[in-house]
Amino acid sequence: MRELKIVISKNFLKISTLLALLASPSTAFLVDTALPAVSGIKSMVDRDSVGFEWKSLAATNVKGVNIYRALAKKGNQQTFEKIDSVSNRFATHYVDTTIKPGRVYFYTFTTFAGLSESAHSRIIRVQSKRAYKPVKFVEAKLVDRGIVKLLWVPHPAQTIVEYVIQRNCNGSWHYLKSVKGRLYPEYVDTTAPRGRECSYRVFARDALGINSSLGKELSVKVK
Repeated sequence: MRELKIVISKNFLKISTLLALLASPSTAFLVDTALPAVSGIKSMVDRDSVGFEWKSLAATNVKGVNIYRALAKKGNQQTFEKIDSVSNRFATHYVDTTIKPGRVYFYTFTTFAGLSESAHSRIIRVQSKRAYKPVKFVEAKLVDRGIVKLLWVPHPAQTIVEYVIQRNCNGSWHYLKSVKGRLYPEYVDTTAPRGRECSYRVFARDALGINSSLGKELSVKVK
C-alpha cells in the first residue's frame, strides 16, 4: 500500500511539503514534469460519496489519473493513500463511494504514464454531509404475554424509506425486522422471549442504504 504524507496549513488548503516519490515494496512512481497536472477540479458531495470532475487531458502521453485521499486528523500532517486509478485519459469524472457521513477528507490527483506520474494537483477539501438524525424512539411496552409494542416518531427526512428494529435479550444486538414507509410509527414484537429483559433500538434508512445515527434504547421486562 502506497502512502504520501504532506503537511497542510491551518486553513487546510496550502501545501508546505509534498513528497514527490511514492514507494511500496513493489512499485515506485517518479515525477515526470512532461506529464500535465490535473486541473479545474470540481466536486459534489453527499453523505456516503463524493463526485469529481476535472478538465480534459489533451496530452497523448497520459494514460490516466491517480486518486489520493486522506482522512482529516488533528494536527497538520495528513497521510494520503492512493485509493484508485482511472485508466483512461479521456475520462473526466470519478466517484468515491467509500466515504462516511460527517467527516472531512482531502483529495489530490495526478496523471500517470507507466511508472511515472505528474506533480500533484491542488488539494481538494471535502466534508461529507452529516448522518441522518436518530429516530425519536418514544415507547417500548408489554401489551400482552410475550408481546411488546414499539412506538417512534416518523423521521423528518423525506428520503427515509424504512426503519430497522434491533433487539437485545442476551447481551448482543440482533436484527429483528424492517418496517417500510417513512410515516409508519410502530412495530409489534410477538417473538420476545418471556422471562427476559429485552432492549430495543430503531434506526432509519434511506433508499441508498444509509442509516441514521443510533438513538436511545428502551428496555422492557417480558412476561
